[in-house]
Amino acid sequence: LVSTPFFPPEAIAADQKPKEFIDVGTQAPAPEGEPPFVELSNGVKVKDFRRGSGEDVVQGTSSVQIQCSGKLLNLNGVSFYNTKNNNPDGFGAIPLSINVGKGEALPGLESGLIGMRKGGIRRIIVPSDLAYSKFPGLEPQPTNANDQRALDSVVKNSRRDATILFDVSIERFK
Repeated sequence: LVSTPFFPPEAIAADQKPKEFIDVGTQAPAPEGEPPFVELSNGVKVKDFRRGSGEDVVQGTSSVQIQCSGKLLNLNGVSFYNTKNNNPDGFGAIPLSINVGKGEALPGLESGLIGMRKGGIRRIIVPSDLAYSKFPGLEPQPTNANDQRALDSVVKNSRRDATILFDVSIERFK
């Protein structure tokens, strides 16, 4: 039996540790050539996946119809809302209609929609203070009891981060 010497982790120089152990607890950088999220002044983060068409953009007073899915980051991306599931007949997704600036939708979602073009696809990360923790009755609302329970398990538990992720596609707006 061959004996190997034991070196405590602090005895190993940082340049000898694998990279995975040096950057523990830091966010991984975006893959090569992929743009990072842009943080808005209110803390909402956005990232465009498709810019959309036309010169017109969603304004702070626009009426928009969107397809979107909402996920709970604290629960590893568990979905709590999807416009594909909001048609009781099961024949296609019904878009969510929002009048931006009228207090119908979460403030973080509204600010993330501003500047989008028709056909654009954007990922919006809404911090808890602009989401359901402070605005529980605003759209989008879960469409079934299971999705509502998932949302409540995060929002009503003060020990959990209630940050929400939305993937949004603009169908039309005026």
